[in-house]
Amino acid sequence: MDREDNGTADSRRGVQPVAARKMSTVDLVLHEIRHSILTGALPPGQAFTVPALTERLGVSHVPVREALRQLEAQGLVVLSPSRSAIVTPLDPGDLRSVYRLRMRLEPELAARAAGAHSGAGLAELARLVRVTFSPPAGEQHFDDHRRFHEMLILPAASDWDLRVLRPLWYASERYTRLVFDPIDIPQETAAAREHAHERLLDAARTGDPGRLHDELSRHLEANLAEILQALDVASAPASPETSRLGASGAR
Repeated sequence: MDREDNGTADSRRGVQPVAARKMSTVDLVLHEIRHSILTGALPPGQAFTVPALTERLGVSHVPVREALRQLEAQGLVVLSPSRSAIVTPLDPGDLRSVYRLRMRLEPELAARAAGAHSGAGLAELARLVRVTFSPPAGEQHFDDHRRFHEMLILPAASDWDLRVLRPLWYASERYTRLVFDPIDIPQETAAAREHAHERLLDAARTGDPGRLHDELSRHLEANLAEILQALDVASAPASPETSRLGASGAR
């Protein structure tokens, strides 16, 4: 299989057992459930129970409960007093809150980091732009994309800044996947997104705090507007023609 096929299969594989992998059990469970949420294997609004997850994951209930508590803190699940949880539904208000916090924190940190990027750091940013948008893409795209945004602010970011922003990046990603599927995307759309990140890279290279602040602010505002539009389309009632197409199996 080529990389594209692997990415497609990986994104649809569902929750997998974790007992045989060499990491802390809580970290493994956290990674697996979060991956299933981000890829849609556990879709928004999906209800599930702790016993069902422990059986699917091949572990005891203790790491599952701890992982779910962490995922609730990240806004990805809602826990109930009973032994069940629901994947947080996609909601425009939730998205606006996530981006409001990102727009408050990231441009300021990027501006403070602008004059502090080393040559090696700028080279890594350039590499991340290149690999993130190089076809064929798969699930690695999202890891590289998060890393790019982290590297953009890293020279100025404290541990607390990163503790706050990392959950926001994961929360954003659930929505980003509505408008950007790296496996199946028009070439012109991928090129436009790559160009947007190249503008951020160019701003970082200048070392100009104001330019990087403004470029990142525009970048986040544009992302928010695009995702809100996709949410609006996704929630609109299907037309009779669309319904007939869906019933006939067309895509």
